[in-house]
Order: sequence, then C-alpha cells, then structure tokens
Amino acid sequence: MDTVYLLRGTEIKRDQNTLVVVTEDRKKRRLPVESLRHVVVLGATRLNSEVASFLGKHGVRLSFLDYYGHFSGSLEPARHHHSGTVHLAQAKLILDGTKRLAMASRILEAGAHNMLRNLKYYAYRGNHELDDPIHELERQLKRARADTIEGLMGQEGNFRQGYYAAWGKINPDLTITKRTRRPPADRINALISFCNGLIYSACAQAVAQTHLDPTLSFVHAPTQARNSLALDLAEVFKPLIADRMIFTLINKAMLDDGCYQEEDAGVCLLSRVGRERVLNEFHERMDNAQIAGETGWRRILLKEAFAIEAHLLELSEYEPFTVKA
Repeated sequence: MDTVYLLRGTEIKRDQNTLVVVTEDRKKRRLPVESLRHVVVLGATRLNSEVASFLGKHGVRLSFLDYYGHFSGSLEPARHHHSGTVHLAQAKLILDGTKRLAMASRILEAGAHNMLRNLKYYAYRGNHELDDPIHELERQLKRARADTIEGLMGQEGNFRQGYYAAWGKINPDLTITKRTRRPPADRINALISFCNGLIYSACAQAVAQTHLDPTLSFVHAPTQARNSLALDLAEVFKPLIADRMIFTLINKAMLDDGCYQEEDAGVCLLSRVGRERVLNEFHERMDNAQIAGETGWRRILLKEAFAIEAHLLELSEYEPFTVKA
C-alpha cells in the first residue's frame, strides 16, 4: 500500500525508518517509510516537524482534508522530477489561448461523457425515468460551443446541475435538493464533498509523480496557491470513481444513521464510522478494481497524468479517459 489514510484523532510518530500510527483508541500500526508515497490526513492529527521532515526526505507527500472533507493543503517533498522542457511546453500551451481552450474542451467533454455514462448504466438496465434527463444532457453536449474558458466552465456547470438533478431517479436517497459545499448541508452533500476531496488528493499525487507543473492548469485558473492541474484531472475522474462509489454505497445501504454527524446549524458530516466505510470502498477501487486492463484506479490516474505530459512533448495526442456504460 503506497497510500495511507489517517482519521481524526490519530498521532503519527517516527521510530527509525518506520512511521508509527497511533489511533484514537491507542492501537498502533507500523509502516515502513519505503512502502509509502502518500499520507492523507482526514481531520485533526498530531505530528511534529521531525515526522514531516522525515516523510519529505523519503519522497512521501502529506495531504490534508479539513473538517468538512475538503482538500485544504499539502506538504510536498522536494521535487525529484524537474524538467525544464516539460515546464516550458506546459506554459507555452497555456499561453496560447486557442490551444488551451482546445485542451480544456477535451477535459470537460470527457467529464460530461463519463457523467452521461453513469446515467446510461441504469437506463440500460431498465430505469426509463432517466431517458428524458439523458436526452436533455446529450442535447446540451452536442450544442456545447464556447470561445472562452469561462464559457466552457459555465456550460459544464449547467450540465452538472442537470446530471445531479437526475440522481434522485436512480435512488430517492441520492436526491440532491441543492449542492452545498462549505459546509455540506445534508447527507448526500457530505458524501459528495468527502469523496471529491479524496479524488483531488489522489489526482494531485498522480501529477506529483510526473514532470508536470502542478500549478499550471488548462481548465482552472493556473495559480501557485493550489495544485490546479489536479482539479483538471479530477474533472475526468470524479464521475467514474467518486460518483459511482456513492451510488454503490447508497444502493447497497452500506451507510446507516451512525455514519453521519448532523448538527443543529444545518451542517452534515460523515462520522468516524462513516469515513471508515467510505475509505474501505475507496481503497478497494483505487488499488484492487480491474479497469481497462489495469489493477486499480490509482494506476489509471498516473497513466492519465503521463498522457498529458506526452501530449505537451508532442509524443502523442491526449485523449482523456472515458468508459462505456
């Protein structure tokens, strides 16, 4: 396992070349640092600068998700994958408005295609309540034209709104009355926010293993304040990993009342038990699921990041990852 997830209340210590994880109930788990590439911290966790430095020296990335399950930041190891050639090619494409728009269009179109495939999966299996929403989304996709990045993102927002509106036709418990994020207001929003945070951290880790500059993105505004390229990558994979995982968790009744923490102020979060169940499902999909001849979505994410790098170097044309229903 090269990625480990730590829940709230965990303490991280160092014992020579081993990371010692002490859970809230004082159980210990020893992880050789050589086996790690990414540590994702979910909530308040105790660690000191010695541990952070130890992980950084061994190339282990620390990602942090906040109280609400959103990605809030990371501690990056010293980059070992510098490439001036890739950096210049990436910047050159972004500065060319036409090429950046074309790249952004490919990414968002792939994300829309994957959202449609999720709905068609259930329609093909007899859920004809989805026929009208699918036809409307197909119409939107065919008519989609934009001359600016902002226009593209506006179209994507409208498409996603229609996509989310169809979830309740898959299962009433998937109904999204309104998408709320900071903080999530109900159970389905809590699930979406938490799962999307996991996808973003996984995409950021994939980008970090390439020569790509994580701050130079095509869809989202390039910035030094965040790994915006990971946001681009997540547009393709949120429907395939996060959304499908949510459908499974709800359709199979894998989450009960004890998996949620509902507060008086209209805030709903996943409880510790809920986070553990989601993480178990996430781990299974990321590391063990069979997809397109690969084992685990983590390998698919890495291949996608390298495909973007190959496109920048004009070694091959970038075709974002899409699936059939």
